[in-house]
Amino acid sequence: MKLQTKKIIFSLLLTLIIGFGAVAPVFAQTALTEQTVVEARTSLNGLYEDINPSVVYIAVAVPADKSSTYHQRMEKIPWDNFEELFTFFKQFNVPEEQDQDQQKPETESTPNMTYGSGTGFIWDSEGHIVTNNHVIENATEITITYYDGLQRKATIVGADPDSDLAVLSVENYKKDLKPLTIGDSNQVKVGDFVAAIGNPFGNTGTITSGIVSALGRSFALGRDMNTGGSYTIPDMIQTDAAINPGNSGGVLINLNGDVIGVVNSFASSTHSSAGIGYAIPSNLAKRVIPKLISDGKYQHPWIGISGIALTPEINELLEADHDQRGALVQAVQPSSPAEKAGLQGGKEITDLLGSKISVDGDIITRIGDRDVKGMDDIIAYLASNTSVGDKITLQLIRDGKVMKQELTLTARPSYEERTAAANSETQTQQQIGEAWIGAYVKDISAKDVKSLKLPEGTVGALISQVTKDSPADDAKLQENDIIQKFNDVELKDVSSLKTELGKFTPGERVTLTIFRDGKTIEVRLTLGTQNQMIFLCLQILKRTGSLTPSKF
Repeated sequence: MKLQTKKIIFSLLLTLIIGFGAVAPVFAQTALTEQTVVEARTSLNGLYEDINPSVVYIAVAVPADKSSTYHQRMEKIPWDNFEELFTFFKQFNVPEEQDQDQQKPETESTPNMTYGSGTGFIWDSEGHIVTNNHVIENATEITITYYDGLQRKATIVGADPDSDLAVLSVENYKKDLKPLTIGDSNQVKVGDFVAAIGNPFGNTGTITSGIVSALGRSFALGRDMNTGGSYTIPDMIQTDAAINPGNSGGVLINLNGDVIGVVNSFASSTHSSAGIGYAIPSNLAKRVIPKLISDGKYQHPWIGISGIALTPEINELLEADHDQRGALVQAVQPSSPAEKAGLQGGKEITDLLGSKISVDGDIITRIGDRDVKGMDDIIAYLASNTSVGDKITLQLIRDGKVMKQELTLTARPSYEERTAAANSETQTQQQIGEAWIGAYVKDISAKDVKSLKLPEGTVGALISQVTKDSPADDAKLQENDIIQKFNDVELKDVSSLKTELGKFTPGERVTLTIFRDGKTIEVRLTLGTQNQMIFLCLQILKRTGSLTPSKF
């Protein structure tokens, strides 16, 4: 019996030993895998040594912006403080008339320069360098410094302000450096480990690490002159890897060493890292950069609408389902693909939580194969999946009915075209000036009601002074007149007068309803320009050294 027991115990021990021996390699393999992952997360040295040689330091020289247009000066005039207004006009030091022969000729001088720096990386075997547009914008001199200290001059091959990407060509570039591998930003997930390599504060070859904090962020660019909406860079990658000034144009890489984003900016009130940095997705760069190299520019596909995301509050106004999702079209750009396809913007304006919105435009619920929750989804789809000339299908809700609309994408107006349009509008505004009545007004106080014996509850804008030779003077407006209506709009105070006046341009005829000596009269006048006011003030200043105040 004892012998039998010993045999059984021996058999069990042998089985256990064999079993442990069989699973030991599994445990070892599991431990090895975990160790590899931990090492990759705790030491990025291998990635750094492989990637950093292909990252460069960029130094730029840009002419200092010394110009200050008259219109820009006008925006800073403290109209309500006439002592400061007097000081403002004195700086012009209006000269006495003199012969042109006596005027001193202007002499050319070397413009002052400002200097900045950023980061770039090697894109291809031709040595092209990719960076942010804002790093090299308006630069007259660009110098590239490689990781080993070797310096080269560079020129701009192409730039795209709307994606904030640019490409540089380097003379006598280093041919022994390899281009970086551009990854697929669509595969990036929130929580992925990432690292950024760049030159923050001029500290070359700096690596920082973190995770992907969020995806699908959008950055607003310049406003559209017609729709009032903003163009955006879509699908930005948000990271908590430290991003500081000088990192711009650098790389955001994953643990495989693939570039998944071009570092673009950081968000901080102290202008230093606050745990929120952003990168342009690599898939957008893969579409833009080749075109910048071949054509010097990139055409962004465009529908030509501005819109807002549906919310429960908007759905309530629309009498739609509480959870309806989509982009409510606010405006359609003239001559755009949207207009040609018959998309409809809103015409009925309503107030919602202090904002003015149009509530009767089309609702876009789907673009191509993607559901639409808001305008960001539309912009991201266009940027990542389409090109100029492509046909796309939109799913719409119009007047409660679901429909589909096909349209052909065209090129978005370029940054230069939009800038030219904005400058043209500014120049026109400078020439025309803002609409002006020519009367100094104030809100009606209890003291005014008593001293002028006004009925209780009298509202409007009380004229305290009329400027000589102004539209108000020509229309025979008087001190203590109360402007109660601007055309058919009732006025409660000075603010409401200013709002209505801002809707008109100089030269337009308007009707003012005036309360004077207990009677209501109507007065027609032709609006003047604030440039006319400036001229009058300058003439008064030149003659007397003092100014007669006027507000409207």
